[in-house]
Amino acid sequence: MKIYGQAQNNESELEILSEATLVAEPSTLRDLASFLYRCADAIEDQGESWEHEHFENNEVVSPHFVVFNPNVVRT
Repeated sequence: MKIYGQAQNNESELEILSEATLVAEPSTLRDLASFLYRCADAIEDQGESWEHEHFENNEVVSPHFVVFNPNVVRT
């Protein structure tokens, strides 16, 4: 597993992160956990035809959380 991230003030540079900290209410954490399960199921069910998905929540300001399929070849 690799975790990539961007600083709020520099959205063009992706960096591999050594640590990620989530600060969220229990309901948001449960929504995120459910999202991750759905992504895992989609990767298994759809294979390389499934590339990525964005997590969306209803917070006014929220970071982007994206899951990419590690089996998809990017050119």
